[in-house]
Amino acid sequence: MGITNFDQVQANAFLGPPPQGNPFGTTYYVSTTGSDAGSRDGKSPSNAWLTIAYAISRSLAGDNFIIAPGTYAEAVLNPLAHQSFRAGLINSKRPSVVISTAVTNGVTVDVDGCQFYGIEFKATAAAVTTLINFASVAISDGLLFDSCVFNGADQTTVVGITNAHATIQGSRLVVRNCLFRNLTGHCVSIGAMGNAYGYIGYNSFSLDVASGTGINLASTTAFVTSKGYVIEHNTFIGFSASASEVGITIAGTENTTGAGIIRNNYFSYCAAAAITIDKLSLSEVNNYYGDAATGGTLVDPGT
Repeated sequence: MGITNFDQVQANAFLGPPPQGNPFGTTYYVSTTGSDAGSRDGKSPSNAWLTIAYAISRSLAGDNFIIAPGTYAEAVLNPLAHQSFRAGLINSKRPSVVISTAVTNGVTVDVDGCQFYGIEFKATAAAVTTLINFASVAISDGLLFDSCVFNGADQTTVVGITNAHATIQGSRLVVRNCLFRNLTGHCVSIGAMGNAYGYIGYNSFSLDVASGTGINLASTTAFVTSKGYVIEHNTFIGFSASASEVGITIAGTENTTGAGIIRNNYFSYCAAAAITIDKLSLSEVNNYYGDAATGGTLVDPGT
């Protein structure tokens, strides 16, 4: 049997899109050395486009984007449904791809099923209030971030991910293996409708300002019964033992409807509180705050 040689385009066609993409969509490439002009089609590294916004404008729902290392200053991004965005090289703590924004909402996701892998979202101006604005319309099929970084860059009142609408539910928000840093607002903010079937796990919340908050849950009394979220195995590291950071804040009165579970999370130097307790007492299981005496104090409120 002879040896078959593949060029890049043939290899892409043979291998298909990366496992984090949609095999039924078209895969496009974006690079800082690409171009949005001329006859480029974006379908190979040698024909890569220059900006992510332009790539989205030339794509359809369900398409995939592989992004070369570099910084992409994008005014605003509005993905289409079920699109995936993947860094060409994935490093979960120091991503090779940075999407920087200087506008109020850097990325607005009002469609179902988008996915982001190995990308840093960074604020570059005081005008930025939210890096990711999720579900200003009802979303039922989720949003996924894996191995991403949310960097507020110490700008004024920047929230990492917000789903904080009072009457609209953005369900199935999944955030895993991510790093939140230098955010002057909440790292993740969930509104009064909750995050049905959502998952926030194995993330690092570096509360790099004196009044930082990791996860903010609005009044839980409106959460959908028994369509619970899971918050587990996250690490919350505060700014100072004498400051006012909170790992997880929970507003409202006691919820008894199975809003979700908060389990096996660890906190250090969250001086104000690890978790705002007595709001979801049957939902908090095996969460610990570091201390010098025993190495860990259980912070669950119990029944």
